[in-house]
Amino acid sequence: MSEDVENIKKSNRLTIILVVVMFISPLVLSWYVFNYTDYIEIRGMSNKGNLVEPVQPLGDLALIDPFNDKRKDGLYGEWNLVYVTETCDKPCMDNIYLMRQVHASMDKHSLRVQKVLLLTNQSISELKEKLVDFKGQQVIDVDLINVNAMIEKFRLNEAEDPLKMNRIYIVDPLGNLMMSYEPNVNPRDIYTDLKKLLRGSRIG
Repeated sequence: MSEDVENIKKSNRLTIILVVVMFISPLVLSWYVFNYTDYIEIRGMSNKGNLVEPVQPLGDLALIDPFNDKRKDGLYGEWNLVYVTETCDKPCMDNIYLMRQVHASMDKHSLRVQKVLLLTNQSISELKEKLVDFKGQQVIDVDLINVNAMIEKFRLNEAEDPLKMNRIYIVDPLGNLMMSYEPNVNPRDIYTDLKKLLRGSRIG
């Protein structure tokens, strides 16, 4: 009996340690990036988009490929072009097309970039019909997150509703929301900034 109790105690201790590691590891990773990489230099570059100050950590969100349910990617590890809205209407489709243009223009660096949607009110099955010509477009799995809290991270000022702003964002390979672009942005502007980030970054 005492052996069973000891095993339970060990299991509980292990669970606590894992929880602590999960919460601390992003902080340690951010500390390392800011002190031992050229991330600060990248943040100081001239740019076409608007820097998000301070950066907003989104975490390693799980992504869904509507056409490949075996594909299991996350935000971490690659640079991400992200568009946020409720349902994919015409402005959404226009921005999906724009993100595809930017992604294609990255040429050999395109494998370092993901195109991502954050949709708060549309099922994958509905979306799949719209994305027939946009294979490779990924979607954040909203079933695994607090959607309202996540949307707040995209609120750049008190007066705006992120779901209606029609902005494209850049999220870095550590899951940090770091840049935003106004509606109807010239895709060349995103390309220029992203190319600088890719060239100057040792991550992603």
